[in-house]
Amino acid sequence: MPPAVTGTGAAAARPRTGRAPRKGWTISYSPDVLATFVAIFGLAFIPVLGSLGALLFLMGGMALVLSRPGETLAALRREWMVVLMALWCLMSFAWSDYPSLTLRYGIQLCLTVAIAVAMAYRLAPMTFVKILFVVSSLAGLASLASGRSRSDGMGYLGIYASKNALANASALLVIVALALLLDRRLPARWRLPALGSLLMGTMLLVMGKSSGALVSTLGVVLAFGAIVLLQRLAPHVRLVMVAMAVVLATALGIILSFFAAELSQMFLDLTGKDVTLTGRTDLWAVAFQEIAERPILGTGFQAFWVQGNPLAEQLWAMFGIGSRAGFHFHNTLISNMVEIGLVGGTLQAVIFFAALVSSLTWAIRSPSAASVFFALFMVRQFLLMWIEVAYFLQFELSSVITIAAVCYGHAFRSAQRGPASSAPAPKGRAGLPAVT
Repeated sequence: MPPAVTGTGAAAARPRTGRAPRKGWTISYSPDVLATFVAIFGLAFIPVLGSLGALLFLMGGMALVLSRPGETLAALRREWMVVLMALWCLMSFAWSDYPSLTLRYGIQLCLTVAIAVAMAYRLAPMTFVKILFVVSSLAGLASLASGRSRSDGMGYLGIYASKNALANASALLVIVALALLLDRRLPARWRLPALGSLLMGTMLLVMGKSSGALVSTLGVVLAFGAIVLLQRLAPHVRLVMVAMAVVLATALGIILSFFAAELSQMFLDLTGKDVTLTGRTDLWAVAFQEIAERPILGTGFQAFWVQGNPLAEQLWAMFGIGSRAGFHFHNTLISNMVEIGLVGGTLQAVIFFAALVSSLTWAIRSPSAASVFFALFMVRQFLLMWIEVAYFLQFELSSVITIAAVCYGHAFRSAQRGPASSAPAPKGRAGLPAVT
């Protein structure tokens, strides 16, 4: 993150008149901003750096956590539901089919949660978003420079191992650039690069040829239009419009259901998918069987897709996954309930949907680049959760942003209850993150 540059000396101490030269400069920086930049950079470049990227995330993140441990503990107490979710995943090693793996991944998830919460409580939302923008733009430039494509020509890869990974990173760049570009309060030094990054992200998104990413990004653009419209309406009119939108969406869904076969075939013809959407119906049948056998606790956090698990091996063979890795149930709710049961899966869903509602409300009532970004990001996560595993994963950038959205949403809800409960604490003392 570029350091802030501020003037010093007599010229900076008095109002400037005429064209008097400045007498001196100092370069100042925030240790919290620097640590967060290192951590997010490490996550974004894990496809290139591998374990070194994870190490950078841990180094930057733990510098935040340990620099003011009292403040971090206070923040974690406030976000007790997220902490409880991570602890449930960790504790599932006790009944996991592969306890050593679950213990390892559970510890990593706990570290990820602690670091993400510390980031949200140390940085203003706009600062967090600007860091994401810089890192995402660097990743986009690196992907363009790499020139890597799939060997079969069915999509561009960039620095990533799959076209879906590239599409997800490009969609994030599009969202953050769009939020910055359309905030008129930001200076040109942010908005002009945002325009370039928006074009670059869109180009990479198209080059990736990921139908799911393209559809979800289109949904985000439509959501952005709805947010802009609702921002201009009086509160009581917003309520009426939302109610009408729900009714219309329900009616449209019922009407489209009569043409489901035709629409599905049209989509499959355009995207080249098979009739079961890459065999998702077969995957879900296995998943539902697993949930029925262990409905409360699940198989253990990330203890299903493990080499040596007979069911996983059978599914890998069925779908031709030679690497025996990087596969899932293509649905967040189903996948999480297989691993951590109805208890853990429900807890995660409650956290996610509360953050989704808070982010949308924040963007409508208090529009800014930061609030709009988190609203659009959470909408995209909502759209992806039905076809991908969207939350909560260890050492993964989207999960860190989702947890930050949870924290900032908590701060916004507190701000709505009154000034006494929402005022951010002075530096060095625990308090809610600022949402202005």
